[in-house]
Amino acid sequence: MPVTPLHIGAGLLFKTYAPTRVSWVVFVIANVLIDLEPILWFLFTGDPAHRQLHSYLGATVVAVVSVWPGRLAGELWLRWWNRQLSPAQARWLGTDTRITLAAAGFGALLGSGSHILLDSFMHADMQPFWPWAADNGLLQKISIDGLHLICLVAAAWGGLRLALRGWIVLPATLLGRGLRSAGLLVEATAIGLFLALMASQVIVQLTAVP
Repeated sequence: MPVTPLHIGAGLLFKTYAPTRVSWVVFVIANVLIDLEPILWFLFTGDPAHRQLHSYLGATVVAVVSVWPGRLAGELWLRWWNRQLSPAQARWLGTDTRITLAAAGFGALLGSGSHILLDSFMHADMQPFWPWAADNGLLQKISIDGLHLICLVAAAWGGLRLALRGWIVLPATLLGRGLRSAGLLVEATAIGLFLALMASQVIVQLTAVP
C-alpha cells in the first residue's frame, strides 16, 4: 500500500475542491478499515495479504459500513476542534460541525475507491475486480516511488489549499474579479503540472528496461 497516511493525505485534495460535499473524516475511516485487512492477515498468518477488502466490491461494503459511525465520530471530532480555537483562530480555522449523509457517503466512497485504485499499482496479490476477475491490469504501471510522490504532492497541494482558504477567499471577495481570475489561472497551472507528473510516472514505468 502507499502507507495509509499517504492515502489519507491525498484525501485533503478531494476535501478542498468539495468542502461541503465530501467528509474527510469518513474518507479517513474508510481507508483505515480497508488497511486493517493486511494488518490482521499479517498478525495471524505472517502474510500481509490483500484479499477481499482490497477489491472494488469489498471497498463498497467498507464504504457502506463507514458512513454511520464515520459521520458520528466526525461530528464529535469537529465539535472538539472548534472548542480548541480562539475567536481569532476560529475566523480562519473554524468549521461547520455538521456532516450530511451525502457528504459522509461521498467521503466513504472516495476513500475506499481511491484506496483500491492506488494499491492496484503496487500489490501483486490484489484482485481489484474480485470475484469476477483475478487479474490486475494496473500492477506496476506506476513505480512505487512514483506513486508515493504523487500521493505526497496531492497531500501537500490539498494541505496548502486548505491552509490558505481563508486568506484567498476574503481578498477575492474584497478585490473582485481580477484576483479571482488570477487564482483560477494558478489553480489551472497546478492541475496541469499534477497531471503531467502522473503521466510522466506512467511513461517512465512503461519505457523502463526490464
